[in-house]
Amino acid sequence: MMIRALLQGFPDFIYFKDVHGRFLSVSNVCALYLNTSVDDIIGKTDYDFFSRDQADEISLEDKRVMETREPVKDKIERRVSPDGKEIWISVSKAAWENSTGEVVGIIGVCREVTYRIENERHILDMVSIATHDIRGPLVSIGSMIKLLMRGTFGLIDESVRVTLSDISARIGHLERLVNEYLCKSSMMNVKMPVKEHCDLRQDIIDPILDEYLPELEENKIRIDNRLGAIPSNRIIIKANASWIKIVYRNLIRNAIKYAVSGYIAFGFEDRGDYYKLNVYNSGPVVPEENTTKIFEKFESENSTGLGLAISRNLILKHGGNMWYENTWDGHPNFIFTIPK
Repeated sequence: MMIRALLQGFPDFIYFKDVHGRFLSVSNVCALYLNTSVDDIIGKTDYDFFSRDQADEISLEDKRVMETREPVKDKIERRVSPDGKEIWISVSKAAWENSTGEVVGIIGVCREVTYRIENERHILDMVSIATHDIRGPLVSIGSMIKLLMRGTFGLIDESVRVTLSDISARIGHLERLVNEYLCKSSMMNVKMPVKEHCDLRQDIIDPILDEYLPELEENKIRIDNRLGAIPSNRIIIKANASWIKIVYRNLIRNAIKYAVSGYIAFGFEDRGDYYKLNVYNSGPVVPEENTTKIFEKFESENSTGLGLAISRNLILKHGGNMWYENTWDGHPNFIFTIPK
């Protein structure tokens, strides 16, 4: 009786599917969205209502959730309804287990968030404009300082050269930050930037470690390669390299902040149709009640509270997932997946 009332009166799309993707029960709002009746949906699959590409994407994600039992939470997707209307929805889904713990299907809840997304896109557009305008003068100043260091405008003594070198390094850091925010501001674009084949270690992790080398040395943090680390051979992934760099940059920055005089390790597993990756550090654990909250915007007490929320969103847009676990020895471990 209570479930029926929920399905009939709740304003969100709610559905139950079996392990084969067949709808067993749906809310009235689902039927309105699909421009049909509840009875007509029962027994059918996403392939009866969406394009093949869209249905393939939904089916693959459902199978991954049922296999891993790792839920999807607030994944933002663009959808086109059967009547051609384009909307944005927040997707959450989890494996449906029976009383014995056997997975028997999927439970999903979707909520239309078009108004919210349009507002966020406006804000991100403003950020994009601001960072773009800042980047130009920074590049010019950086180039001018390099000319000064080379003696283009006359000889300079060594102490001045050292000072200019330090300023140049700081400007370089600011340029990277501005580029990162330019990339972040594209997160809510209709289309994800082009995916490319890149070497996980050579193109992503090693350059970021070089960026943070001064901080790693200052905080006496070592990179531990013993804990199931990424192999030395090439690991080619298909992803947007700029977005994956943001993910690793945020995780490494957090690790440096909390693992002073400790170590950081990178994990890698080939799981068949996807890679499972992780960044571990020897800092203190996140309290159990906060392990999901840390991925929500503005939830951090010691930073802007955007880094992990942005990182998880970028991974979700790749078709993967991100979550946090405490390790057996009581340290933080951030895990994410990237489809092949």
